[in-house]
Amino acid sequence: MTWGYGRLSTEVYNLDKPIGHSYGEVEFYRDQLVFCSGRILEPAVGSGRILIPLMQAGHVVDGTDTSPTMLETCRSNCETHGIDAVLIEADMSTYVNEDAYEAVIVPTGSLMLLDGLDATHDALVSFRRCLKPGGRLIVDIAAPELIAEIGSLRSWRVDDDLWTLSTDHLESDAAKNQTTRWLRYEKWHDGVLTASELQLFRLQWWSISEFSHVVGEAGFSNVEVHADYEIGKTPAPESDIWTFTAIVT
Repeated sequence: MTWGYGRLSTEVYNLDKPIGHSYGEVEFYRDQLVFCSGRILEPAVGSGRILIPLMQAGHVVDGTDTSPTMLETCRSNCETHGIDAVLIEADMSTYVNEDAYEAVIVPTGSLMLLDGLDATHDALVSFRRCLKPGGRLIVDIAAPELIAEIGSLRSWRVDDDLWTLSTDHLESDAAKNQTTRWLRYEKWHDGVLTASELQLFRLQWWSISEFSHVVGEAGFSNVEVHADYEIGKTPAPESDIWTFTAIVT
């Protein structure tokens, strides 16, 4: 059992969200960073799905992640695409490189993996310390799920190998505004189970006002919210993703 991304969960992530795949966030972040000429930090860099196209667009992006297997996959993906990126094994709630970056980006809701207010506040303060004066924060938060699907089964096949992902259970903690899923990953070869992995997948949910307040408390100003990867779009009840932008003064 793991709370992070192990070998199988990393393989499935890379199969489900390959380099070049976008839900609109790749284009959104590229447009948001068009005027950024300095270094960019991407905590929770994962497989490099955002980092690689940003570097192909001419940016210099450093990535951090707590998962060694994710970083290994990211390095491999970077090598495949001719990208030379600085990748560091580090926790986004504690990693600091003082005044080194013009932007810190956390796409695809990765900040929601942090457990509770204190860890989220610590991460935002670390981001602020990493940024130069006038530096820009861009971070995604998914709109809260009012109805959560459980019991689903997904699969990916490559030649004679099959990966499956099932959601075994869901716990909701209304007091902490958290949901916890147990995700079971299995890998099969010619119908024989060769590996399995159980992942504790906890998400911290926020309202727009709550998260805007936390960003302000961490020392950011000029907080703006964009919906569904459209610059300037006001969040609505049907919005799936909120992107918060702010600056360091």
